[in-house]
Amino acid sequence: MCLKIPVSHLYRPHDTCTSGFHCRDIDFPAMLAALISCVAAASAIAPPQVTSARTVAQHLWTTRQLFDTDIHAIVQCGSGPSEYRLAYMPCRNRGEIIRLMLEESKCSYELEVVGFRAWARDVKMTTPDGKLPCLRNYDGRGTDLCQEQAITRFLADKLGLAGSDAAERAAVDAMYCFWFSTLRNNGVSHDGEHYSVAALKEADEGLSATSVPPYEAVFRLDPLSRAERSLVALKRFEEVLGASKSGYLVGEGVTYPDLGLFYILYELAEDDNVPDFAARFALPHCGAFLDRMSSRSQLADFLTSPRRMPRYARDPSGSSTYLYVAGRASPEILEA
Repeated sequence: MCLKIPVSHLYRPHDTCTSGFHCRDIDFPAMLAALISCVAAASAIAPPQVTSARTVAQHLWTTRQLFDTDIHAIVQCGSGPSEYRLAYMPCRNRGEIIRLMLEESKCSYELEVVGFRAWARDVKMTTPDGKLPCLRNYDGRGTDLCQEQAITRFLADKLGLAGSDAAERAAVDAMYCFWFSTLRNNGVSHDGEHYSVAALKEADEGLSATSVPPYEAVFRLDPLSRAERSLVALKRFEEVLGASKSGYLVGEGVTYPDLGLFYILYELAEDDNVPDFAARFALPHCGAFLDRMSSRSQLADFLTSPRRMPRYARDPSGSSTYLYVAGRASPEILEA
């Protein structure tokens, strides 16, 4: 791929300007030819090939580090013709709620797995704003859609996970906004100032949802620790679930913020995090919600499937190491 155009190809030297200084004029025909060459090289990128989920997983576990992955492949998920293609790097993060929506709705789709090196070398320049996740040809007219929240809302509406009427859709969206600003740290990180698994792991004994104030009593500038802020956010979900007749956050069935909360709690409950979080932090409704969601047939199948991307480790501060680590129902896969 042509990513750099040599300066010597873009300038035509002249001996001396009338001012007495040596100068160069831009050679526009040469520049145009070089740009056309770059575009041709970009269009010549080999399309990703359909690959089994186990083969992709074997590559990831052999590589071990997200930044070293150099794979560009399609994993077919579900049976029947694919309705969507989701492009994302080989990790959970910003793509996880989107994938859970597709899996929960039994929608057949293609996962375009883009290793970091393949992303930097070939794929980044092909996506709007140079971003992932990306929903390819989302409108059926060849347009790609980027930005996690936009894709989430678009698919939630298409897949019937956005609410049953206008009022319920608004309530669902409000819950999603709350989830995104707290448990997703405004999209910056899965471990940050508003919610931190690392901080909860090191929380003082006796700290629980009963010892922190309700979310509505907390100001933007507050003296709370990261662990306390995390529990303030979780306490709000605990209250909503406790008041729910259906056991879900909004309405009578699963909506997309349910899936967001589910994977956050699933990670919190990993053996190397806080597997007893429900008892330790006085969050019984969150614990029951996690068990109920984990037992849903579509989600249970996905959780144990090699088509789910591996998790990666974090250091004691909560910062990502981007080193893949095994988890509950997510063992290392070293053979395809």
